[in-house]
Amino acid sequence: MDIFGSAINALKPTVDDDAIDRANYFYTPSLLLLFALIISTRQWIGQPIECWVPAEFKYAWEEYTENFCYIQDTYWLPLNDTIPGRSERGHKHISYYQWVPFILGVQALFFGAPFALWRVCNFRSGFNIETIVSVARESALKEPWDDESSQTSIIAAFLCEVLQLKRNFETYGRSSGRNSWLNEKLLNNGSFLTFAYTVVKLLYVINCCLQLLFMQIVLATGRQWMPNIFLRLLSGNGWELTGVFPRVTMCDFEVRVLGNLNRYTVQCVLMINMVNEKIFLLVWCWTVALTCINSLHFVYWLYRNLVRRSRREYIKKLINASHASSMQESEPKLPGDVEKFADHFLRADGILVIEKVAYHAGQVIASRLTRRLFLDYVLLHKRIWKIEEPISNKTPANEQNTAEQENSHSFKDDDIKLSDPVGEPLITPV
Repeated sequence: MDIFGSAINALKPTVDDDAIDRANYFYTPSLLLLFALIISTRQWIGQPIECWVPAEFKYAWEEYTENFCYIQDTYWLPLNDTIPGRSERGHKHISYYQWVPFILGVQALFFGAPFALWRVCNFRSGFNIETIVSVARESALKEPWDDESSQTSIIAAFLCEVLQLKRNFETYGRSSGRNSWLNEKLLNNGSFLTFAYTVVKLLYVINCCLQLLFMQIVLATGRQWMPNIFLRLLSGNGWELTGVFPRVTMCDFEVRVLGNLNRYTVQCVLMINMVNEKIFLLVWCWTVALTCINSLHFVYWLYRNLVRRSRREYIKKLINASHASSMQESEPKLPGDVEKFADHFLRADGILVIEKVAYHAGQVIASRLTRRLFLDYVLLHKRIWKIEEPISNKTPANEQNTAEQENSHSFKDDDIKLSDPVGEPLITPV
């Protein structure tokens, strides 16, 4: 029961995905497993095959013949053709109908494998996207407008700490050893999670192409291409012309009676193939559609998350939306620093987390989270980096004005001198 419960929980949708992910790892495997259950029920409870046996066969002989022919491969032969010799029947054998539930189960396993890789990478990244998005969704409808006490601020503080720790590990944690290289160059480079998600998106496309090739090899067995076969089936030309999912097949078996070996050839009806045909027709059409959708989405994903300009525009849009809807008009608006904020503070992984929050919790929460992170970014640099001011201007009145500006989160572009974005770390200890 524990194994069964774990399998059910593994199929449940999570909040670190999108609609394309869910179609690949949840809906498609669920559909395939449902079909496998239907076929298994039909095989073990119903009568998957019926054979036309000689009149002298008793009931036990007939049952033996049907069981043998279902377990042993049958072969398809057009009704108008003569029965070929034994050496010519091998390439006409049909051997997949017994294994259809297992075939569907293997297909479901491979559809879910890429997202299992994504969950492992998400766990190793340290962001814990599922928890962040869950908290954001819970607070979406009940969060107060006081930004200092909201759960958005808690999420922002956590993200800020994770991003800063990753940068510190990358910059100051260099040492020898393979594990250190893994942590510095791979896990803490600011794009590990985005790279892993990109690989998962690519695996969706590869998996769908391999699924189509798999059905071509297993079902068509070299006779025709599956597109031609299914187009004929859709147009009303049945198995009589294609030879795929045949209803009527031939079966050869031998029976030893009183020391003599008697050979029989009987004609059988594979009723289970009527169900198999409809199921695989649906699976093939769905896989073709999913291949096109995955390919288009993969191209969109490459532009959306791997092109720096696109990432910047997305963050600018969220910050502008938060300023437009914010009730605190005194918050800083530093458009010149947004690019540094997106490229060197959030980086690709931080933007990916914000995208997941926007997808599952809404644009409002994502805008407020981005604004909070941007304010923390500004305050962090205000506190760590030296503010260049003439010594003569440091009067008590100016110091008091500076303190008031810090308390009100209101700064000017000229007050903050950030590091050069090329080659230098964004955050360095004093």
